[in-house]
Amino acid sequence: MSKLLAVVAAAVFAAASATAVAQTKDVKAKDGAVKSPDGKAVVTKDAKEAPKAAPAPAAKPAEPKAKAKAGEVKTKDGAPVKAADKKDVKTQTK
Repeated sequence: MSKLLAVVAAAVFAAASATAVAQTKDVKAKDGAVKSPDGKAVVTKDAKEAPKAAPAPAAKPAEPKAKAKAGEVKTKDGAPVKAADKKDVKTQTK
């Protein structure tokens, strides 16, 4: 099984290298002109200047949210909550 995997991997690499060699490239002549492999002159287009967009206005920072104050702690039936030592429970805001 490992030999089959090695053969498949070798075939993939061989195919990749064969396609890389077969690719055509533009050739520079001695006078500096660029020509395609069939001898024709290669014409390149000038790069266009992209219009620059106006800078975006700076965003205002968000206002901090007001913290809610703690309410009274009550049981389901509305009675005040008592701690294990029978004292009233008071809530504190952090």
